Amino acid sequence: MWVELIKRYWQVSLLKETPANTPYSLLMLGLVTVFYYVLVVTQWAIADVEQFFTFGTSLLAGAALVLSYGIYTYALLQASRVSSRCLQTLTCLFAGHAIVHLVAFPLLLIAPWLAAVKTAQPLALFVGIVYLILTLVLTVWQFMVTVHIYKHALSIDYFPAVLASIGLLAFNILIVSFWR
Repeated sequence: MWVELIKRYWQVSLLKETPANTPYSLLMLGLVTVFYYVLVVTQWAIADVEQFFTFGTSLLAGAALVLSYGIYTYALLQASRVSSRCLQTLTCLFAGHAIVHLVAFPLLLIAPWLAAVKTAQPLALFVGIVYLILTLVLTVWQFMVTVHIYKHALSIDYFPAVLASIGLLAFNILIVSFWR
């Protein structure tokens, strides 16, 4: 059963499946939300090589991030009069973004090494360029997952879905910036 669910959300993250074809389950939303939250907070702890933020601040920022997804998505769906799709939409957003974050994990393991390099060594330069390109690709992928989910959840065209996704990104940055 779990393998089939993971495959279904993997298909959503590859833009091949829609949120409507995923389970409508509060339990699933809770599990995926907790997994996403733990994953994001863990990645923030790894990426903070200068130990600028406390662990408590990261926990609160992670909670604020999860809450911002819920508030923004519910408001967007409510404004479009399809709030009944909120459960599946949020589950797909958290699952799809968690998948992208899992794929990005190796990049986070390289980040401390890149930060420690003092001179422009050829290997470090090459790894840095590959790191930046892969980070950009993963960022675009995560954004496209959001566009895909909003497009189908709201039953709209791509351009309004892009705008809705930009809104989510801006709202998330605004909310998390208060904690970080």
